[in-house]
Amino acid sequence: MAPTEYNNIGFNVSGLLKDRVGAMREHELEEPVMELDEKTRATKLYGSARLLRINSGILAEGQIAADVMLECSRCLILLSSRLRVEFAEEYRPLVDVQTGTPLEVLQEGETDVDFSRLTPNHILDLTEPVRQSLLVDLPFNPLCRHDCAGLCPQCGVDLNAEDCGHTHERSDNRLAVLAALLDSDDHLN
Repeated sequence: MAPTEYNNIGFNVSGLLKDRVGAMREHELEEPVMELDEKTRATKLYGSARLLRINSGILAEGQIAADVMLECSRCLILLSSRLRVEFAEEYRPLVDVQTGTPLEVLQEGETDVDFSRLTPNHILDLTEPVRQSLLVDLPFNPLCRHDCAGLCPQCGVDLNAEDCGHTHERSDNRLAVLAALLDSDDHLN
């Protein structure tokens, strides 16, 4: 699901579209805030992008770094994580840069997901490829530290901060059903 509100990282590439294949432009990227999804926001985004003129349009490649606030998957405290990601996306124009006539965008065998489109005013917007690259790179189970003790399952105390006095044996419940079957077989014999 696309975010409801986000900034644009866009560049007018009409001059590059008029240039020869192989021509290149470099741009610095900087955004204070980007909404990645309903719950996650990236801040202090900075990086660079290289825009390369190719036969079909523009190839945008680059790298970006950003800070994201995440919740520790064990103790639920907020933590800041620095992400560094690379992105690459092909863009094709909707209209001819010289004449303004509409262009046939899809080639035989292609679909709309194979590339992105420039706006009719030849603006290349990197917002979505950057947002998707950051989302894909988010840690699946973020931890505040590698030895985070988490929360007590009985009383909810943060075990990193204090000892609640409960025993906290870690058991592997994946085989609990088989153990119960073995116990019931023992009682039958």
